[in-house]
Amino acid sequence: MDTAKLSLAAQRYEEAEGALEAAAEDLKAESASALAQGAEEREIVEAVGRTPDELRDL
Repeated sequence: MDTAKLSLAAQRYEEAEGALEAAAEDLKAESASALAQGAEEREIVEAVGRTPDELRDL
């Protein structure tokens, strides 16, 4: 049994998870910065395209 494709898929999945976590951290930081600069939650929600609950869950 050749598991090379399986190993590659697992590696790609791990890399994607890492990229998603990094993007979530960026989104949290930028949202916090926008709030600190006086942006309203509504503005952030519109800019991000997520619900307020989704943003809070990050």
